[in-house]
Amino acid sequence: MEWVKAFAQLISSFAWPATIVILVIIFRREIRQRLASLTEVKYPGGSITMKEVEKLEASVEVNQVPLVTTGATDSPAVPYTDSKLAIAQVRIDVERELFRLSWRALGHSEVTHWHTSRHIDELERADVITSHFAQNLRSFIDVANRVIHGVDIPGAVVDKTSSIAGDLLSTLRYKRLVYEAQRDFEGHGIWHMKDRLSESEERHYLMSAVASQLPEFAYDYSIYKDALGLFNARQRSENPAAFGGELPVLSLKEFVESLEWREKELQRLREALPKIKWDKYDEANRWKWPQEWGDLQWSTSILRDRVSIFNAEQDLMQTRAALDRHRLRLRVEDQGTTRRYTA
Repeated sequence: MEWVKAFAQLISSFAWPATIVILVIIFRREIRQRLASLTEVKYPGGSITMKEVEKLEASVEVNQVPLVTTGATDSPAVPYTDSKLAIAQVRIDVERELFRLSWRALGHSEVTHWHTSRHIDELERADVITSHFAQNLRSFIDVANRVIHGVDIPGAVVDKTSSIAGDLLSTLRYKRLVYEAQRDFEGHGIWHMKDRLSESEERHYLMSAVASQLPEFAYDYSIYKDALGLFNARQRSENPAAFGGELPVLSLKEFVESLEWREKELQRLREALPKIKWDKYDEANRWKWPQEWGDLQWSTSILRDRVSIFNAEQDLMQTRAALDRHRLRLRVEDQGTTRRYTA
């Protein structure tokens, strides 16, 4: 019985329930053998039953820790994040995207002084976001504020809000990228020199421009197409004669060809850089258009930031990821077209 006395004294010297739980688990076999009739362990401030110990023991033995994965097969699982913490983090990101979208879409210099609700109201009033989406944003901000300030909110509401927060953020980011790309169409001279080319040369010229500006479109055809749609709509309504009027929209197939040429040029650059001196980097970093595209009469840098193997590989990775997505999309569209014509 000396062992039991020593154990009881040790228990009485600890005040934290978590410590008691650990000790009970460690010595669970000895406790069961010597105190088979014991059903509850009391400690200052509370108690723990043997049923609770057995439940905790089972969870520890099978390592039942909830995990969330990103969906990628090579990505390690990450510990589950509390919904309230996730909401607080997404709220920061949403406010950042709202500011950037207001700055790009509305063009008001005073947006830096607006409250979050003002951003939502002004974007809704300008038809940048729909009324339904604006209301969803207001509801999210309201719940997020309550969570951050410690207001007791039903768990189901918190979980649901956390699940839709990512969709709200993704939509805001997409819209912001579209409006940023629209500004590229408006301000970059590359889009407004096509008029000096013949109609047969225009297609390849626009493909070269897209290949060069792909980072502005986040390597995404939908962003490119929606941004060009906004630009053309403004041209029609405000100043149809400016910059030669509207710009033609490349097809998805032509967009994929532009991606493929960017991939080839990045591959060439990555292979060339280890073989040349640094003073030759700028020359290697200039576009070399396909001969079948004709004399486009222009060229510029492939990498806009520092020319390095790392930056070339990083851009190449994003280009290839975009190619995988858009080739699949192109196959799906081609299959749909085939079915329509054969039906």
